[in-house]
Amino acid sequence: MRTMRRALAWALAILCFAWWAGARAESGLLTELQSSHVKITTGFTGQHVFVFGSTGRAGDIVVRVTSPDETEVLSRKGRFGPFWLKRGKLRVKQVPGLVYLLSNRPLDDIAGRDTLARYGLTFQANLAAAKVGGELPKGFENWQAAFERLKRKQGLFRKLERGVRLEGGRLFSADFPLPAKLPVGRYRLEVYAFRNGVLQAHHESTLQVDEVGVERWLSGVTEHNAWAFGILFTLLAVALGLTLSMLLRRKGARRD
Repeated sequence: MRTMRRALAWALAILCFAWWAGARAESGLLTELQSSHVKITTGFTGQHVFVFGSTGRAGDIVVRVTSPDETEVLSRKGRFGPFWLKRGKLRVKQVPGLVYLLSNRPLDDIAGRDTLARYGLTFQANLAAAKVGGELPKGFENWQAAFERLKRKQGLFRKLERGVRLEGGRLFSADFPLPAKLPVGRYRLEVYAFRNGVLQAHHESTLQVDEVGVERWLSGVTEHNAWAFGILFTLLAVALGLTLSMLLRRKGARRD
């Protein structure tokens, strides 16, 4: 009798959860991350992140992944005789180090350009809040386009227009690869549900990317005590050189 009551209680709990999930899905989005934490260790070569969920009504799904804002320095090279030299640099603040845009079909087929820009679903929109100090130096008038090209080349700005899979119109899943070299911090993962070009629902979650072990210690030292790290590195190099010199001398003395 006690076993039967326990089984009935579990069945009732499952039914209540299914009803709650169904009610949530009818009114918006249900999303879940397979893992909400990425740990960068010595042997880190990148990691795939998997997200899945359901939507209340059939339509299109767009996933946007952005890293924390950071400061970037852009440099411009110019020809001086037979040489190529740096002719200026631009310091840009509040720009995301990584932007991924995933969708089940081309973004331009999902919504209009103005709508996509309004919700940050273009690379240009993600650079709109960037700040530069003072006037733009000569030659940096189109820095946004150059910045986007650089990030695309590094694999940090990516558009995956078949990166979302739809099942039955209401279930979706997506996975994306994070490169070996990526910014650390709290990432935003946003899911947008569109229908006939109109936003129906939006859900946001977070993905934490941290350095652990030796990487975290080195990162902290180089960021907050760069001078101490430089002195320590120099001393270690000198000590290594002296040790090798002594070993070579001993080896030579033994031969004599």
